[in-house]
Formats: sequence, structure tokens, C-alpha cells
Amino acid sequence: MNQRILAIHDISGYGNTSLMAIIPIMYQFGIEVCALPGMLLSTNTCYPGYKTLDSSKFMKDSLRHYQELEMRFSAIYSGFLGDPAQAETVLKAIDRFGGDAVVLIDPVMADDGELYACYDPSMIKAMRALIAKADIISPNFTEACFLADLDPHEADRSGFMQELCDALHSLGAKEVIITSTPTPEGHAVLYSAGYGAMPQSHPYLHIPCYYTGTGDIFSTLVLAYTLKGVGRDQAITLATGFISRVIQYSVERGRDGRAGVLLHEMLPEWGQTCGSE
Repeated sequence: MNQRILAIHDISGYGNTSLMAIIPIMYQFGIEVCALPGMLLSTNTCYPGYKTLDSSKFMKDSLRHYQELEMRFSAIYSGFLGDPAQAETVLKAIDRFGGDAVVLIDPVMADDGELYACYDPSMIKAMRALIAKADIISPNFTEACFLADLDPHEADRSGFMQELCDALHSLGAKEVIITSTPTPEGHAVLYSAGYGAMPQSHPYLHIPCYYTGTGDIFSTLVLAYTLKGVGRDQAITLATGFISRVIQYSVERGRDGRAGVLLHEMLPEWGQTCGSE
């Protein structure tokens, strides 16, 4: 079977985020995408007045259809969800189609120490149930702390990062990758291969600006490299390197951060090697 992923995310009509970023990246790797949107948005949520269409029923109907077609997937990849009920639908998708598929859960729900305005604490509980089924999770630091029920303001406490990763493993996540992790030197991606393993810190060039969708790009790249047999440490290094480059490129060209990075301009050249150099 050619590699195919089931990508369960929102889709924004404008803005290089979620499925609008996932699909072109995966195609650069020769990986087919079966896109299952949980919500349709006119633009991503950075723009005022955005319009939404809930597609919860469509999700369920589509999954039944895929089952009738006896579709198989190399990976199941879940990101932004509309509400806890959609998380239940993703759980059912994993039960139906998981098999030997790699399950990556990006528990998109918070940043900068706060839940997103569209959620309440019930979403944390729903995401905990999801990550229990995950081979890989890729929360940002705030999301990781909420899932682990730890205070993100204690990040400088001795042993905190080990405690954080072990708590996430205890919830069921096999591998933990935490983005935007604060360190004494700046920022890093934290990787833990299993409960009790010493977390590995992957520093990266932090560019002081905001571009929405970079978390989606990071998780997508990690999954794509995983499916192509690239080791986890190298995948993280390649993914963070590309994101730093595309952010710098977007800054130099005055790109509005709400629209996401200039992915469509960077991918053609970068995609010739899929970032392997």
C-alpha cells in the first residue's frame, strides 16, 4: 500500500494552517492525505469575524464510508478539534483504523499559559483520553502542562521537565515531543522516548515574532519523516530547521503573521530534498 494518512483537523479557507499546511507538505514527501475536517472556517481564528461550519456529523458519516471502502492508513494524525465530542469521534477512528498505523496526536487547545477562548477545561479531559491512544504526541509547553496537571510557571524548578514528560507517558503517550519549551538558554523542543527516559533538549533558533500554523507544520514534518524512516532526533532537527528558515523568509518579506508563513513559496525548493540536506 502506498503511504496514506488520515488527517483529522480543521480547514481554514485562508491562512497556511492545519489542513492547508498539512496537505502540501505531505505531498512533497509522496504521502497521500485523506483529509477529514472537523470544522470549516472562512479564515483561521487570528482574523476577527471569521465564520465557522461544524462538521461533526460529516466526520462520523465519512468514517463509516471509509470503513465500507475498507480503507487503510499508514498514520492517523489529529489536531485542532471543535469540541470534546469530536475527540470521541477521533477515538472511534483510531479504534477502527489504527491497526499498525502510527497515531500522532497534536492536542491543540492552549498557548501562553491559557486555554484558547473556544474551549473550557472539559477539552483537557478529552485530550487526555486521546493521548492515551497515541504513539507520538506533540503539544506545546502550555498544552503539555495542562495535560499533566502541572503549573507552567514552575518550569525552572529542578526535575520539572522529567516530571512533565513522565506524567504524559503515564497518561498513555508512548513518545512525547514538547514544542516551545522554555530553557535557561532560550527555547527548545523536548523529546522523551518513554517513561523514566531522560528528556532530550533540541535547541532551535527563536525568532521573536508570531506566525500562526508553525505548530501544525512541525507536527506534520515529524510525522512525514517518521513514515519515511528518519530517526526521531534527526526529524526534530530537520523540522525545527525548516521552520526557522521559513519564518525568517516570511519576516524578510513582510508577511502578516496571521496568515501563517510563506509555505507555498518555500516548499518547491525545499521539497526537492524534503529537507534532508
